[in-house]
Amino acid sequence: MRLVFVNHCHPDTPHVCATRVARMAEACARAGHQVVLLTQTLDDDPPQVLPEHLPGVLDSHDWSRPLLVDCPPRSAPLLNAVRDGQVPRWLRLPLLAAFYVGRSGLFTDWRDGAAPYVEQLARHFRPHCAWATFGNTDAWVLARQVARQSGGRWAADLKDPWRIFIPGPMRRLLAKRFEPKTFTALSDQHGDEIRRWFGQPAVTVYSGIDEGFLTIPPPPPPGPWKILIIGALYDSSHLFQLAEGLRRWGRKASIVYAGSEGARLRDALPGWNVETPGYVDLVTLRQLAAQCHASLYVRNPRALYQHKLVELLALDRPVLCLPEEAPESLAIARFLGADFRSCADADALAQGLAEVMGRHRPVDRARLAEYTWDSQAERLLKVLS
Repeated sequence: MRLVFVNHCHPDTPHVCATRVARMAEACARAGHQVVLLTQTLDDDPPQVLPEHLPGVLDSHDWSRPLLVDCPPRSAPLLNAVRDGQVPRWLRLPLLAAFYVGRSGLFTDWRDGAAPYVEQLARHFRPHCAWATFGNTDAWVLARQVARQSGGRWAADLKDPWRIFIPGPMRRLLAKRFEPKTFTALSDQHGDEIRRWFGQPAVTVYSGIDEGFLTIPPPPPPGPWKILIIGALYDSSHLFQLAEGLRRWGRKASIVYAGSEGARLRDALPGWNVETPGYVDLVTLRQLAAQCHASLYVRNPRALYQHKLVELLALDRPVLCLPEEAPESLAIARFLGADFRSCADADALAQGLAEVMGRHRPVDRARLAEYTWDSQAERLLKVLS
């Protein structure tokens, strides 16, 4: 198939918003399909190709990998001011409503900048299908435009909760404006969001893990305990419960924190040895995990499903989270045979840590393979075909 994947975030953006669509594009290209990845340019960088040169680039591209088409946004000072909170609060809400009602999105500067690229893709690439993920509604609008101009179809993906990202008065109104051929969702919980707001079913397509996670990691090293804490720390009450649970556990382990809030964690754990390598890539994460005896993360219930769960389970270390996980995540952990503790409070965390001390139970690698990018791309391709 000829496919256009749409995501606002450029693949080089150092944020999780860039990962899902870019990696799916790579996996679909490995499966033999021609994939164009349509995004905004990174920061103020110039685009990699101008619209008038796109037909020649399409003709000469090596389709063993996706073709990145990054589109510069057009100047929109008022829209930038609204998004950045630089207008008075009493004026911001009416302006937000006006942009949503009038143009169905808040990133119309990107859409306008992408318009000549969409025209060239529809004319010269003639995609069979466009697939766009919701980080904002403008990605969906662009996929719909690609489909309409090329005579193809489009599918909408939900990776962020609709009720969190769209203001209350706009949710029903905007939902009525989008009628893709089908929906995909990051998780079953995101699928519930689609049924609630759009009245349609969705196919769950998880974000994947790298093939390297299928390699069996070495067992934990001997010696003093180390705990790997990964990701954002979120609510202060949850951070307090995490620190209190570690203290009630009654042991003084070293902490390795792979995240961007090292100062907050150190303040919450005075007297503890806290290493803070910061945000790390997946290769470094595996290296850090190999030196630790357990992994721990703070769950953000507003995010519904956090796909880092499978990455952590694949490290073959006991995994604990606080607050409690959703039933969907618990089912995945059971399916993989993982040593997982879902903790409601500090006492549960302390008890969980005591239970997993000295344990090493590898997950089922054959089942884990169902969560690679290539395996999940197979699910996506069945939807798009």
